[in-house]
Amino acid sequence: MSLKFAILALIAPVCALAETVSNVSVVQQWPWAEAVSIDFRIDGWDEAAGTVKEVALTAWDGEEKIGLVARGAISGDVEIDGNGEKHITLVPSKDAALKARGRIGRFKVSLSTSLVAPDDVLYIIFDLSKPAHSRGARRYVTRGALESGAWGSWGKSVSGETIWTGLANDERYLREAMVLRRIPAGKFLMGHGNGGGRVAKATEVEITKPYYIAVFELTKYQYRIIDSGKNLERPDVLLPSVNDSLNTIRGDSLPGAGYDWPQRRGVAPESIAGKLGARTGLAGLFDLPTEAQWEKAARGGLAGDIAYTDGSPSPGDDAACAIAWYSGNTQNEGGVRRGGQKPPNGYGLYDILGNVWEMTLDWQSGGAALQSVDPVGENSPSPRYPNRRILKGGAWQHCDKNGLAIYWRSQNPCDSRDSRTGTRFVLNLEN
Repeated sequence: MSLKFAILALIAPVCALAETVSNVSVVQQWPWAEAVSIDFRIDGWDEAAGTVKEVALTAWDGEEKIGLVARGAISGDVEIDGNGEKHITLVPSKDAALKARGRIGRFKVSLSTSLVAPDDVLYIIFDLSKPAHSRGARRYVTRGALESGAWGSWGKSVSGETIWTGLANDERYLREAMVLRRIPAGKFLMGHGNGGGRVAKATEVEITKPYYIAVFELTKYQYRIIDSGKNLERPDVLLPSVNDSLNTIRGDSLPGAGYDWPQRRGVAPESIAGKLGARTGLAGLFDLPTEAQWEKAARGGLAGDIAYTDGSPSPGDDAACAIAWYSGNTQNEGGVRRGGQKPPNGYGLYDILGNVWEMTLDWQSGGAALQSVDPVGENSPSPRYPNRRILKGGAWQHCDKNGLAIYWRSQNPCDSRDSRTGTRFVLNLEN
């Protein structure tokens, strides 16, 4: 059923402390569609950086208030973080009260805004094809919006987290759009058992600040658009970007070099992380994860000394094949795979185990003790590993099921390029 309104008008007060609304227009895309376009402008935003507000619509028939429009019936710039032109689309048939009324003779809407709790901003989407701060360049997925169905399919993970499952089948999120998931601060058990070899000893550590981590490994398409602003059209563009050195991704990280973590924190402006920060308007806030950040994200909210994203301590071959791409299921069809074909972990991250090894910032130091708060690894590499950083998560080649374990470590020289190694960025909003 197509719902139509004979007269479109507007009352535009916004319940907000400092910002003001102007340039409001309401236009129904009639007669070819029922959707209603609502455009407006926000000025006077004085909230702290990182603050997100949610816009709500109240529907009216003349002076008669119909009620608050269901979140699942509106899309667009519903979650906002600053000044500028905004656009919302209303689909009346997705709201029970509007659908029941059918034709409305004197349709109006009023707008209000409310703060969103930081923990409820579950995902941030960056459109890498758009200039920073332009309309649609940055969008937010809140817990409430996700659970209302406004972003498509969602579910509850084994750890009880609300996760967005619908994005795995949408190529946009492997192309121009980069999606990152919020990881809460807190304590967790890092490492495994008594350690030794490629495993650090199990230690309770605490990450004191929340951060965001990419849902998918960086793709070839995303690398190209970050690096040059141009797209890439060839058959393998949706595959993870490999053969990138850590120095290319964040800057020369060899001992004593300009971006030698953790002695010198920050990324080179000309690196991929540096260009990603500039493209999104968040210069200096993107980087590779520390090993601790990676492990906390990989555990997906599950507690204890676990090895795999399903919470098991040691799965058999069948279980490992269900979780990840690794040597056990890529022998006859070698090569890296498109992201999102295996189940997500407890935070909704795809291919956190298997497919490609993922770079971290920590030096490979032979299993040194971990710091208990915000671990960053050793200050310098060991003589045995003079220029090698830790890799995590396993890969499609030369990796048995033990190498998939969350606590397992591999390593690569900072300037090395490898067809089994890729990138998953973090966004540190609270430095």
